[in-house]
Amino acid sequence: MTTPSPAAIRALPKVELHLHLETSLRLRRLAERRAADLAAPAALIADPGKFAGYDRLRRMRYATRIGRVPDALYTADNVETITCELLSEAAAHGSRYVEVRVGGRRGFELLGTRRMLEAMARARARAEAKPGIRSGFIITIVRERGPEEAERRVREALDCRDCGVVGVDLAGDEENYPPGLFSRPLALAREGGLGITAHAGEFAGPSSIWTAIYQLGARRIGHGIRAVEDRQLLDYLREHRITLEICPTSNVRLGLVPSLATHPLRRLVEAGVPVTINSDDPMLLGTDISRELTLVAQALALRDGALGDFMAAAARAAFLPEDERRGLERLVAAAAR
Repeated sequence: MTTPSPAAIRALPKVELHLHLETSLRLRRLAERRAADLAAPAALIADPGKFAGYDRLRRMRYATRIGRVPDALYTADNVETITCELLSEAAAHGSRYVEVRVGGRRGFELLGTRRMLEAMARARARAEAKPGIRSGFIITIVRERGPEEAERRVREALDCRDCGVVGVDLAGDEENYPPGLFSRPLALAREGGLGITAHAGEFAGPSSIWTAIYQLGARRIGHGIRAVEDRQLLDYLREHRITLEICPTSNVRLGLVPSLATHPLRRLVEAGVPVTINSDDPMLLGTDISRELTLVAQALALRDGALGDFMAAAARAAFLPEDERRGLERLVAAAAR
């Protein structure tokens, strides 16, 4: 048994399902390259590392922005540019298909949801024509903004399926905003043919995963690492092929697990749960999909072929029409042989 080399991992054809566009961070980087004036506040908040859980995530995001991104940067051309950059970065790491999450309220409100998604769709077409990477977009619904905004976003997502929207994601503070609050908007999405995923089992326990499945009809779970606390839940995830979108570096950086060596990933795999590996917020976390797979392979001493199994699970869980999904599965399977 040998651990694949970083070069072999980079060359592996990949499918990534949990990848945020990080609109404001990418716009800020774009502005810095163009020497835009982004004034920093007089004092930043305290070190995010002093906080825990979802509060740490909020503070990490705030601290890295170093001030509000000017509204003038939210243009269709800029959104197209940063989406192209994200897809090009993914293609450089061997990704053949990615699902990109977008949920920034400011972009939707300043540009309008359709204009923003049309800009992303232009980037999508360019990326498919040149680097050869395919993609779909997932609209992120933020729990703290309430069910009314959630329903508005779902209706917009349904209206923009022609722009490449393939699903919706419920994210945000899972401890204080239970899935039941969003059952109506997520039902609209499900009935409209969109895939359903939900951040759960990250900051809250197994009950948040159960409710995401039963109350929202989620077929994928963002993170879901606390499923290991419930043997019955592990059995259910395995038997019903509900896929977990695992983001290892994110889990460590947010203090949810002490190290990759102690990450519950191995237990999830041994329980037969469908598991995928993802980079989550690559700019915020300073990572990418190749790095995630390399760290996982090294920390857990995974056998040859295990990384291919993660990619196969991601292909099977992709929010694609049946014929396209099966084509993606064949592509990944052929590369694993």
